[in-house]
Amino acid sequence: MNYEIKFTHGEDNLFVSSNSHYAIADIVVIKTEKYKMMGRVVREASTDLASEGYIVSQANVLDFEAADKVAQESDAAKVLVKRLVQDHKLDMKVIEVKYTLDYKRLYISFTAEHRVDFRTLLKDLASHFKTRIELRQIGSRDVAKTFGGIGPCGRPLCCSEFMGEFPNVSIKMAKNQALSLNQSKLNGLCGRLMCCLSYEDDFYRQARKNFPDFGDTIKTTDGQARVIGLNILSNTVKVRLDNHIQDYDISEIEVV
Repeated sequence: MNYEIKFTHGEDNLFVSSNSHYAIADIVVIKTEKYKMMGRVVREASTDLASEGYIVSQANVLDFEAADKVAQESDAAKVLVKRLVQDHKLDMKVIEVKYTLDYKRLYISFTAEHRVDFRTLLKDLASHFKTRIELRQIGSRDVAKTFGGIGPCGRPLCCSEFMGEFPNVSIKMAKNQALSLNQSKLNGLCGRLMCCLSYEDDFYRQARKNFPDFGDTIKTTDGQARVIGLNILSNTVKVRLDNHIQDYDISEIEVV
């Protein structure tokens, strides 16, 4: 069977295989051709998905102790990486530095306004750490995914809890759901449109086909009226009649 694994250091989720059963939220040790890491089981995945590694075992006390040591050495490495970035006068902000569990790789995540030429920096990093270095420029969404937090809904951020790839989100999705277009209410902690706007977009787009547009003239049991509001969840339309406003069920109206 296959499992989707999430890492604490903001890397993309990984699909791995195992002959044993694991529960959601189990912490496991996984191994790929490139590295050995600890991660959290997000869900059981389809066996049709290509496996990128396998689960060695469920993490035990020794694994957690090794992970703590890796975390301490990663923190120490971050200090040195920041100093080298300053020495090279590069316009980049180091977000996270993380060793793999077997020290075969050192992942360095950073943000920058523009593309950064870090070739000379990479040589110095390889010289200092004597391991394979992977520099990765990330955006504000990735930063939120790495550090986590609480969203406007009061729950942990989707990206840091279970999400693998970021969905494409547009302001049109908010319009489809008749939400306020106030950016402060639509943006997440990353400063970008909240990913959850995409979750129900298909439902709203399909349901919207059964409704008239704003401003359309419709026929009701009380005469002709103009559409001024839609409530897709309650299946009702708000209209303006000659001298008052009233709600009608979608089955009670007819577009003129």
